Amino acid sequence: MNFAQLKAFQAVANNGSITGAAQLLHVSQPSVSKHLKNLEEDYGVKLFERNAGAAELTDAGSSLLRHADAILVHLDEARKELKSPKSLKISGPLKIAGSYAASALVLPSLLVNFKNKHRDSSIILRTGTTREVKSMLLNSTVEIALLNELPVNPEFASEPFRKEKLVVFAAPNHPLAKKKRLTLSDLRQAALVTTGMASAVDKMLNHLVHEGLGAKIAIQCGSPASVKIVVKNKIGLGILFQDMLIQEIRNKLFKVLEIPGLALTVQSYIVYYKDRPLSPPAKDFLALLRKRVHRSL
Repeated sequence: MNFAQLKAFQAVANNGSITGAAQLLHVSQPSVSKHLKNLEEDYGVKLFERNAGAAELTDAGSSLLRHADAILVHLDEARKELKSPKSLKISGPLKIAGSYAASALVLPSLLVNFKNKHRDSSIILRTGTTREVKSMLLNSTVEIALLNELPVNPEFASEPFRKEKLVVFAAPNHPLAKKKRLTLSDLRQAALVTTGMASAVDKMLNHLVHEGLGAKIAIQCGSPASVKIVVKNKIGLGILFQDMLIQEIRNKLFKVLEIPGLALTVQSYIVYYKDRPLSPPAKDFLALLRKRVHRSL
């Protein structure tokens, strides 16, 4: 694969025809066709379905286009920076992400400290499931992330950050909220509500199964906010990280339930791509994260 092949491929994909791509690139049609042929031979896949002069992407072609667009954007940014030496002195934005628990409280407070020292730096903060955040790291959408589980991908470097506490909670007027303490058996009878985001929830359920209770999730929501709505309506007991509930607990909108024998904390991690150099803002933010770790030891 080379730059000319990628440009030709992208142009055909965007124009839907080899003729239109050739006109856009100011080259001959045979030249564009040759680039496509070489790409298909290199990867051993068919990138386009050709019909009456039109070229439609195959599934393999659509997959390649996502990567090609990203590569060409990065190359264009590099070209602009090299043509304008002054821009090399300007730092890009700080791009970070966190799983829901990490983004609820920790990252915002740290970003306030970062912004106080880097007033000219812009910040991009993304939140998602562990799987989504890992994809952001792999695709260079973000440079640093906080995750609630240790990544198994050898391309990632990871450092322990802090302990995250998982809690069971209910609406104050839920029947089970009136009990001073719940038993594991109570938990089995309740409708449990959580997101599909956390392996920590799986660990809790495995613990209950080990106790012979066979508990399971009755409702799986797409986000912590959805879990809170369901729990507010007394449909079930929620399971979330405690940091996500601080304001609601303080305002007595939810009650954390005491369940002797069920205590779960999860180690969170600072994660970044091992072989990609961090930008200056990302390096500074990593130092800030490490400082927080050392302060809590």
